[in-house]
Formats: sequence, structure tokens, C-alpha cells
Amino acid sequence: MALSAITVALVGRRLPHNENLGLGYLRAALEAAGIGVRTHFVNDPAELARAVGAILAAPPEVVGLSLADGGSALLPLALGEALARAGYRGHVPSGGQFATLARAWLLERYPWLDSVVRFAGEVPLVALCERLRSGLPVEGVPGVTTRAGDGPPAPVLDATPLTLRPERDVLPEILGHAAVHIAASRGCRGRCQYCGPAALHTQERREGVRSGVAAAVLTEHGVGGVRRRELDAVCDEMAELWHGRGVRYFYFVDEHLLPYAEDAALDYLAAFRRGLAARGVGALGIGAMLRADRLTPAVARAFAEAGLVRCFVGLEVATAADARHFARAVPSARDLELLGTFAEAGVTTVSNLMLLHPYATPASIAAGIDLLERIPAGVFEATRMMPYHGTRLQERLAAEGRLVGNPLRYGYRFDDPRMQGFAEIFSRLRGEAFWNYSVAYRTHDAYLAVALARRLHPARVRTPVVARLDAVRARVNALYVEGYRRALALALAGGGYAEAAPLLQSLHAPVAAVERELERIEADLLAAAPGAARPFAPLRGAAAGVVSFVLGTAACGGKAIIDGSGGAGAASGTGGTGGTASCPVPPPVATTPAVQAALAADAACFAGSVTWPTGTAPSVGFSFWAYGTNGGLAVTPCGTPVAAAAAQAQEADARDALACFAPPTTQLDVWVDGGAYSDGQKMADAIWNACSGLINFTPVTIALDASGYVVSVTAGAGAEALAACIQSALAGLAFPCLASFEVCPEYAIAE
Repeated sequence: MALSAITVALVGRRLPHNENLGLGYLRAALEAAGIGVRTHFVNDPAELARAVGAILAAPPEVVGLSLADGGSALLPLALGEALARAGYRGHVPSGGQFATLARAWLLERYPWLDSVVRFAGEVPLVALCERLRSGLPVEGVPGVTTRAGDGPPAPVLDATPLTLRPERDVLPEILGHAAVHIAASRGCRGRCQYCGPAALHTQERREGVRSGVAAAVLTEHGVGGVRRRELDAVCDEMAELWHGRGVRYFYFVDEHLLPYAEDAALDYLAAFRRGLAARGVGALGIGAMLRADRLTPAVARAFAEAGLVRCFVGLEVATAADARHFARAVPSARDLELLGTFAEAGVTTVSNLMLLHPYATPASIAAGIDLLERIPAGVFEATRMMPYHGTRLQERLAAEGRLVGNPLRYGYRFDDPRMQGFAEIFSRLRGEAFWNYSVAYRTHDAYLAVALARRLHPARVRTPVVARLDAVRARVNALYVEGYRRALALALAGGGYAEAAPLLQSLHAPVAAVERELERIEADLLAAAPGAARPFAPLRGAAAGVVSFVLGTAACGGKAIIDGSGGAGAASGTGGTGGTASCPVPPPVATTPAVQAALAADAACFAGSVTWPTGTAPSVGFSFWAYGTNGGLAVTPCGTPVAAAAAQAQEADARDALACFAPPTTQLDVWVDGGAYSDGQKMADAIWNACSGLINFTPVTIALDASGYVVSVTAGAGAEALAACIQSALAGLAFPCLASFEVCPEYAIAE
């Protein structure tokens, strides 16, 4: 077999308004070696089903799964599970930060997973394909772990990854202009105890030592720290994208793009500007992540002059005790002043504070809220610290007996019951008041559009719009501070999940008013940007992607299930409607494309799974879910006899549509996105657009008649206004694939 005959399918996540640079770099390395590559992005169950069907239709020799973190690993692992059940026999490796750190657990948990590529995958993955081409086992490939062990050390000194440019296809857009993610370096010098990259870099350093390389040499090459690309190569890539593809916004994914020392950072920025100018690059905008404790006002202003329009400035912790726990410095007054410096220079900032963590106390929460209130510019988000596999935090919590969950999703128990109460209220604030795509992030995305427009089309940016956005920012920050202060007081009084309802209700109206003003501002920004179809909202894409997983897949004991058995309203049936099928001779063969086509033609409303074991009749499971255009509003069948009967009728329709198929020779697992899903999405959108400010956890039941029109909406006590709003929003709308159902909207959020 010639090397060119080896084909690889790469599978990973690419959310709206985003790119997946990791898969782009792997694709570049494979194509440079003459290996055919096809990339499959799986952000939700519908894309998962399409990817499984495409891979099985033309099976490649290798299916590589990108597992960057536990959350993004779930759908690729579900795809691997589906391929294994369908009889795929190619080689399945995984790679990425999570795969490297959790490799032993993954290989033990998933018998169909053949190997794990450690650290940077560009060189080991090509070597793995070369072994497969030659018919040799992959156990001897440096940097590849199998059930036989880690094998030879990874090629940590190999500079090949730094010389590549990622392959890109469709680019996201902002204000009608193309945008890209780009990297000028890899790695980070920090060793924050909660940080997955820090754990990865520590292991990479150990890998270098295991290979016999002197510590001084590893340090010289940045192994376990920061490895930089040649600045000329970065400028060349940017110039090619600016001239050839119309890119005007470049988001650097580096942990900290600049050198730490002020003189070195200023020199880097000066050389960067000269390099772009020499290549004829004109107006552009730059986004980056930067550490406040490694910046100075001079560097902030110089970066703004070079094109910086958006900056993520991590604050992370608020007290000296937090700093000792997590090896992260407490933000100083000077660090906060830098946010004002950026604002004066036209750079929008967003900051993150891990307000809730395993060692949080009432005093640390109060100090964190005080810190948020002192932020002079930009927006902020408060989050809950999560323990990631392989980090010092995860190991410490395990030793303390407080860790729960598994590497895909860990949690922890609090020693102080008041902190458990605060955690419950905090989650409800995030889910029911500030939303999964939070009003803070939405405000920041609007600021980014304004900042970029100032760089590209300054005449189009009107002062009133900016002033209105400034007013929104101040109101959003004040609402967050107010909400968290009241949540802390409630928790200290013994309150928790149930007692949070009045607090949430009091925030609904002011947050809804902010959302309406943001909608008007976004409309004004789009009107001033010809060619722009929608606001640029990468953080909304991330939020929706998380929610779609929550609604569309089930995690059962750590294994991803996609056969519909865990879906809401799934019902089992024993047979078709009893009619006699008129089958062509010979009957069609059961393949994924044929099954999907038959259901689309003869059971167009069916949405769910078809599991067809070898030589037997298919098992059909109806299920559907939907999530609104914002946040995480789910619409699912209620647990009632009416809904169960309607679901069973759709299952019967699906079995009748498949009655003439010959049993497959290997097990077939097919997911179908039919009309029930589309109708559920349509209903979720209509409810969300009209009633988002009223949505809470109160049960709501929507009954539909035999034609798919809503006949009644009922809700629990305290949600009468929500029921009336839903009734009005759905009046006159038909949902034919949900005819005779009772459906229940609910809100889902994932931290």
C-alpha cells in the first residue's frame, strides 16, 4: 500500500464563530506527508450522526479523535462508540490535552480506542500512519501510548509543529470580514494548580528528561515552557490571510502572546508592526489573552497601536489564601488600572474570576465580589473552578476524599454547608438570571464589534451607540455584583436552591431590559456594516455547544450513549402498525445512507435512533430535543401517557419504513434528525424569543392537538405569566410532527 493510500478522518469540535486550530495543524502535517485527510466537526448530535454516516460510507484507515478537554471529548467519544458498534475495524487514536493527561483511563475505559498520541501530535500521528502503511504495530512509535504502555518518549525537541501553517476551510466572520485563530507560540511558563495546560507542560518536561535530554537543553528549547514561532513566519501567515482571504480580525490563542519583560515585549511589538507593514498589511484588529501581572501601561498602549482591539485579562483569584492554594497571584491595584488603560486605548477587555472554588469561604467570596466591583472598565464573568484530570487540584481533592465524578467531568464536595448553599444559588443565577451565553459575554461581544469597526471603518461608528453600550456595561456589572452579594447573604442565612427563587425573580426584569437594549445595539451595528449577516458571538457558540451536548447525549458511567436509550421521552415498541409491506425484489440493503433516506421519505417526522444488530430486525427509539437560539431552552416530550403514545406511533412509522430492508451483515447504528427535531427547535425559538425573561425551573406542559396546534399551556404555581406568554408566542403556529404530543420546555445549563 502506498503512503498516499492511507486516509485519515479527523474528528473534533468547531463551534460557530470559531476555528479548531489543533485539527488544522494535524491536517497540515498529514497532507505534507501525502496522507489524505477529511475533517469532521461534531458540535451536536445531528453533526455526530452525519459524521458517523460519512465515515462508514467510505471508511478510512485511521479515525483520529481530538480530545482537548473533558467537555469537548464527549461527542468524539460517542462517535468512536458508534463506529465500534457499527463494525468499524480501522485504527482509532486520540490526541489532545485531555487525551494525554487521561490516557490510561481512556484506554481502560474504551476497548475500541487503539492508541493515544501524547503532547503535540503532528509528528507522532504521521509516524503512526507510516507504521500502519507498512503493516507494523504502532507500539514503537515515539509519543504514542497503547495498552502496552507509553513506549518511546515523545519527540519533544522536534520543531516541525512550529514550522507548519494550519489548513483552513470556512472562516468565521465579524462585521462582514473574515476572522481567524492564529498561534505565535505554544506553551506557558505558569504552573497554576488548577490548570490543565500547566499539568500538560509538567509532563512534557518529564518526557524530555526520560528521553535523556539535559535539563538545560530542554529549557533552551522551551520544553515545558514557551516555544515561539519565528516572527517572520507569523507575519507571513497573517499577510497571506489578509491579502488572500480578506481576514481582518486575528485572534491569538497563545496563553500569553508577548515576552514577559517590558523591553522585550516592546521590541517584539515594534518588530511585529514592521513585519506587517513590509508585507503591505493594512487595517486589522487583534484579539489576545494576556496576564495582567506581566503587563505595563507602556506595553498595553503599544499593543493597542499595533492593532489590539480585544483582550482577555485573567484575574482568577481574589485573596492571599486563594493565591497560596492555587499558585496564582492576587490582582493588584495596578493590574486593575491596566483595564482602564486598555479602555482609553480603544481595547475592549473581559476578565474572569473563579469566585467559587473547593476552598472558598464566606470571606473569600465577599472579597471576590468586592474585587469585581472595583473593576474600572470592560466586563467580567464569575465562574466556578472545575478540577481537570491530571492537575494538582484534582490530585489534592482526590487525596482529601472530596472529588466526585470521573475524568470527563469532575466535581467536589464542600466542607462548609454554607458554600454548598452558595454553589446552588450561584448555579441558578448563571442558569436563570444571567444565562449560559451570559449578558456579560454578550456585552463584550458587542464591544468587540465596536472596537474592530473603529479600526476598520471609524466613520461608521457613531458616538451614541458607544455611549449606550457603555451604559449597558455599567448596568451589567452592577447587576452581577448585586446578584452575587445577595446570593452570599442568602447562603449565610441557610438558604440554597429552593430559597433562591425570589432573588431570581427580582433579576428577571432588569436583565431582560439589558437584553433588549443589546438587541437594539446589535441591530445598529449590523446596519452600519454592509455584508454582515449577524453579530459576531463566539462565546454564544461555546455556550450553545455545551447545552446541545447536555440535551442530546447521555453519559452513562462515563461512556457516551447515542442510541436514544437515554433520550427524553424514548419509548420502546414491539412492532410496526401491522400492515403488510410491499417490498421490491431483491430488498434494499440496510446501510446508513439508505436507512436515513427511507425514513426521510416515509417517516419524515421520526427523530431518533435505529440500532440494527446483525441478522435481526431493527430496534427503533424515538427521541427529540431542541435548544433555543440563546441560552439553553430545551423542548422535550413530557413523561405522560399522551407523549408516550405519540412517540410510539412515530416509532411504528419508522419500523414500517424499514420493513423491506435486508438485515445488515454487521451491526448498524443510525441517528436520524427528522421533523420532530425541527418542530421542537421551532417551538424552542418561538418561546425563547418571546418569553426568555420569564423562564425558570417551574414545570410547564404544552398540549398539542391532532393537527399540531397548541391547545393548552399549563404551569405550576408562580409561573402563570410564563404560561400566558408561551400561549401567546405559539398562537397560530403549527408543529405537525408534534401532533398529539404533550411537551415540556425546561432550561438546561452546564458549567
